Amino acid sequence: MSQTTSNAAQGLGQATTLASGFQFPSIHNFPPFYTLQPTASTWKNQSDLWGTIIMRYYRHHRLYQLELDDSTTNDQLFNNQRISRKLKPETIQAIVEEMVKKGDAEWDATSRKRRAIIYWRKPEDWAAMISSWVFESGLNNSILTYYEIAHGENSEDQEFYNIHPTVLQKTMDVLVKRGVAATFQGANFEEMGVKFFNAGA
Repeated sequence: MSQTTSNAAQGLGQATTLASGFQFPSIHNFPPFYTLQPTASTWKNQSDLWGTIIMRYYRHHRLYQLELDDSTTNDQLFNNQRISRKLKPETIQAIVEEMVKKGDAEWDATSRKRRAIIYWRKPEDWAAMISSWVFESGLNNSILTYYEIAHGENSEDQEFYNIHPTVLQKTMDVLVKRGVAATFQGANFEEMGVKFFNAGA
């Protein structure tokens, strides 16, 4: 598969477009792409390509959590009916494991590697985006709840609207470490508070 995969994957050119507007690259229609390759170098190429597709797919659909048992998402992403090829759950798990090593994903500690957060945008990037929004909106020096950031009316037009709680918490951790914000305990996660007091992340 190695040389053939390399040729097929050049530029990750468009092959299939979903009704949602997401475009799969040509490699997605390549049958050997759905079988875990035994050679280390070929597997690295394969897993990197799958990781790129997953990141693009999740960003396009604004998804954050990958579950190996989620047939709805997985059938569209990992099951190509056009060529009758489907990734096995253990292969998906191995691909996510490679993404974890690169910092593009993180396993849910309670899921026994059946559920992972996909970081199609890193917490550091979300931190800069949220911080900019806070100061441009004049919301600094006031306490915002996590709910107001993730689901509030003022953030409806922002890319971080409906951000996953785990990603939001990681983002807040970045801001606190940078000295940009301080967090305050709430009755629950959504009522956690954060105050921004410096000029940006």
